[in-house]
Amino acid sequence: MYIFLADLHSQVGKELLIEEDFSPHYEDLEFDTPIHVNLLLTNLGKEVLIKGTIKGIIELICSRCLKKFPYNLSIDVEEIYLWDLPIIRNISPSEEIELKEEDFKFVLEKETLFLDPLIEDNIRISLPIKPLCNINCKGLCPVCGHDLNLGPCECSKDLKIDPRWEPLKKLLREKGGR
Repeated sequence: MYIFLADLHSQVGKELLIEEDFSPHYEDLEFDTPIHVNLLLTNLGKEVLIKGTIKGIIELICSRCLKKFPYNLSIDVEEIYLWDLPIIRNISPSEEIELKEEDFKFVLEKETLFLDPLIEDNIRISLPIKPLCNINCKGLCPVCGHDLNLGPCECSKDLKIDPRWEPLKKLLREKGGR
């Protein structure tokens, strides 16, 4: 999604509202519907403030039972872009420098802004590390692979244990374990 910024650049305090549906380009994620992007771009003089929300539904795979499930995305976005390039400092490899606030901002090199990386990065960062279809998901049986959310499996629960661990298994039984 390209945004032409010449009109926004013309006046400090000028705002540009972006409301669009967006289809991210991920090979490993599936989206049920396009993502709705609502962003307000504000010219702050030397910077552009991008603030808004990204909402939609994404299809994730549960990390316990491996079933697909819909996940609601609702992301608050706030990014700052610089209008022009900061002064490049000549720094020797052995010299230590203290980073300034503008070192953590994006730079607008042209009068157009390509928003795809900003949107896709915010989506990727907001995804759970361990997606779960339900907080109480029981997962799969480690022996036969049966989905334990559908009920108990019929396989033998007695796992084949390396003989070196047998004394610990005996101790567990003595202490009231399984």
